Amino acid sequence: MLPMEAIELDAFRHAHESDTFWCGTLLGGCGGRLTTELYTDRACFLSSAAC
Repeated sequence: MLPMEAIELDAFRHAHESDTFWCGTLLGGCGGRLTTELYTDRACFLSSAAC
């Protein structure tokens, strides 16, 4: 699970540096590769440039 707080995102990125995440097509997603988005004013999230 992606951490909600920006301060925890670096630890998540380090722990999963060899993992890849993809947007699920079975759930109506685009199938593109997901990247982490760091925000300090709202929850961090995974996003895809293709979606």
